[in-house]
Amino acid sequence: MTGQEQHDIFHAWMRDHAGILHKVARLYEDCLTRREDLIQEIQIAIWHALPTFRKESEPSSYIYRIALNRALSWVRRERAYRRKVAAYEHEGIEHSDGEDTEDPRLEAIYAAIRRLPKADRALILLQLEGFRYEEIAGTLGISPTNVGARLTRIRQKLARMLTDIPSQP
Repeated sequence: MTGQEQHDIFHAWMRDHAGILHKVARLYEDCLTRREDLIQEIQIAIWHALPTFRKESEPSSYIYRIALNRALSWVRRERAYRRKVAAYEHEGIEHSDGEDTEDPRLEAIYAAIRRLPKADRALILLQLEGFRYEEIAGTLGISPTNVGARLTRIRQKLARMLTDIPSQP
C-alpha cells in the first residue's frame, strides 16, 4: 500500500466511521477533554494498523476492534494517571478537568454502561450498533452463543440500573 493509498483509505474511514470512535470513547471516558484525547489515540492506532488490514472483515469491524483495544489500554493508563492526580490533590495541588453537559437521561445510560465490566461494555456497544452475534463474536473472539447469553445478562443488568432515569420534561 502506498502512502497516498493509506492516506485516502484513512480519510475515507474517518469520514464514514467517525461515529464508532466517538461511541467507544464515550463508553470508556466520561470527561469530554479526555474523550477527545482518546479519540485521537484511536485514530493514531487505526493509521498504524491500516496497512495490516486484510479485507477479511468489514472496515467497521476492524475499526471497532482497534478502537476497543485502544480504549482498554487507555483505561489502564488513565487509572495510573488518576492515582497520581489523587496523590497531588492529597498534597493540596488543585486539578480540574472539563465537564460536558448533555441530556441527563442519555448521560445516565452512558454512566450505567460505564459501570459495566470492560468486556461487557464492548459487547453492548457492538449490539447497539446493530452488529449480528456472529460479527460480535468475530470481533471479540468469543462464540456467538456466548455473545447471546452475555448480552441477555447485560441487558437485564442495565434495565435494573436504569429504572430510575427521570423522563425528559
